[in-house]
Amino acid sequence: MRIALAATLLAAACSQTQPKPVPDATREAAGQPVDAGERAANEPAPDAGQDVAGGIKQGASEAAGNVAAGAKEAAQNVAQGASEAGRAVADAGAKAASAADTAAADLAEALQKLPPAPPIPDTPIFLPAVEEPPDNPTTPEKVWLGYQLFFDKRLAKDGSMSCESCHHPDLAWTSGNPTDPKVGGGANKRNAPTMENVAYYHSFYWDGRAPTMEAVAAAAWKGQLAADPDAVAAKLNAIVAYRAQFQRAFKEDATGKNVPMALAAFLRALKTGNAPWDKFEQGEGDAVSMEARRGYRVFQKARCTLCHVPPLYTDAEFHNVGVGYDKPEAERDHGRMDATKDPKDDGKFKTPTLRDIAKTAPYFHDGSVSSLSDAVDFMLKGGIKNPNRDEKLKPNRLSARDRKALQAFLESLTGTPTYTKAPELP
Repeated sequence: MRIALAATLLAAACSQTQPKPVPDATREAAGQPVDAGERAANEPAPDAGQDVAGGIKQGASEAAGNVAAGAKEAAQNVAQGASEAGRAVADAGAKAASAADTAAADLAEALQKLPPAPPIPDTPIFLPAVEEPPDNPTTPEKVWLGYQLFFDKRLAKDGSMSCESCHHPDLAWTSGNPTDPKVGGGANKRNAPTMENVAYYHSFYWDGRAPTMEAVAAAAWKGQLAADPDAVAAKLNAIVAYRAQFQRAFKEDATGKNVPMALAAFLRALKTGNAPWDKFEQGEGDAVSMEARRGYRVFQKARCTLCHVPPLYTDAEFHNVGVGYDKPEAERDHGRMDATKDPKDDGKFKTPTLRDIAKTAPYFHDGSVSSLSDAVDFMLKGGIKNPNRDEKLKPNRLSARDRKALQAFLESLTGTPTYTKAPELP
């Protein structure tokens, strides 16, 4: 029985299908050795773990080599980039240094070539001395520089306007318009007053809101001319002749601060006087007509001197004469009250000077009166009655002869300004 069972099992084993051999390509991919032929019966089988370890070792070695090579290349690239960047910085520095040297040389040459600043014109007879600000004393160099800047449209944001655009020398440094536009098209609501003899004021604008000449110059520069002070100063410094003048006047380049200081220095030197009436008062009997002499007596009798005080013919104070009070409330200009917020100052405006009055039409803070004759008549009738009208202003009834004589006297106050034309600009 046992013999028969063993024979059966042997026959079954012999009848099983033999496994197919693994292709060489598959074995090679799996890291197994490809048979090079029959292995001898006593040859040991290859160690698969040994082969894997060898492969890992070889791969690690190759990877390390690749990393080292990449690191070396990267280091070389970084070094090359740093070297190129360093050369670029060095080149830029050299160019900047060269440009600075050239600019310094140009500035030194321009300073040497600058002609002396003209002397400040003499103050007209009868006018008092000007109070000098301790932080901006007037010098010929500042005055001459400010004179040029006053006429230079390059001070404006867009180069379209200068200070002189609203203050013409031939119109006693006014514009001749009721009001003037600003750079950019914005509208001013008040008339451009004369710049003559403003050195004697202690506040500026029709409402007195600016306390110093420097403050009003800076405000007009930024407001009327829409300037960015630092940007404009940089442009001025790019003009070597201007830069040289700033160095001479202020010991520094143009800045947003010293440009208004130069303008203020010029305005302190801008005066008017030596009018026919001044000459008459100095003893020149034929300097004015008999009619003008009569007019001065009318001027005194009508109490005009209460506000138009000689020799400046202004008290530089603020008064309400009713100009504009006939407008709707929403359209009224409240004048001094805008600055002080005090209702007592409602409708008050600075007393305009009567010097050169014949050349400064149209008149009053809004330029609403076109002729001197109409302005005189407005004041003689006592202005426009309103709750805040100045108590000094009273109606005056004059004969035709006295009325004509009064205007003749006012016209005899037309003098000669210390500056009468535009300078040549750098």
